[in-house]
Amino acid sequence: MREVTVAGRKLQHFHIAAFFRSPEEEYEVLHSYIKEGIDAGEKTVHICEPCRKHEHLTYLEQMGIPTRDCTRTGQLEVLGWNEAYLKDGRFDADTMMALLEELVMTSRAEGFSRVRMMGHMEWAIEERPDLEHVLEYEARVNHLLNRLEQPAICVYDLNRFNGSTVIDVLRTHPYAIIAGALQENPYYVPPEVFLGRAPKNERS
Repeated sequence: MREVTVAGRKLQHFHIAAFFRSPEEEYEVLHSYIKEGIDAGEKTVHICEPCRKHEHLTYLEQMGIPTRDCTRTGQLEVLGWNEAYLKDGRFDADTMMALLEELVMTSRAEGFSRVRMMGHMEWAIEERPDLEHVLEYEARVNHLLNRLEQPAICVYDLNRFNGSTVIDVLRTHPYAIIAGALQENPYYVPPEVFLGRAPKNERS
């Protein structure tokens, strides 16, 4: 399967936490990751605040991505939080894990070799789910993404998340994008250690 490049580096693991201070910084850094997938004919799924879907599509257009054509063919899907993380009105880790696996299986059946995912994470502040459950999901999803070889970038706005939450997030992602650079994350804790138990249903 084709290698994945983010911020100029090839991935060895598939789960990345990306920290930005502005949309302009975010889209500049992630431009190559998004464009590489579109040009390779891979599926692209982005999750954002429902009221910002049009703004997100505008940024993609500015990158040179033909969003109308890609949406029409099913290559691009832009979902609101209510269609993913907060399906049925609340966050449930098992539901989200099942949704991701179903998304990958469906996309493969449609002829896409890979799904490149990106999700904005401000819902974890605005909807105030139990942070422990969110972090458990972030830890568990590592095994799923590595097993399926599907990359996912979790986007965190540094203007919205406090320092202690950022450290907790870093513990669940093997890679991090900080100041525009992708780096192996020294704070990362393997899921089975972070969760204090053997992974359930996500063994690689």
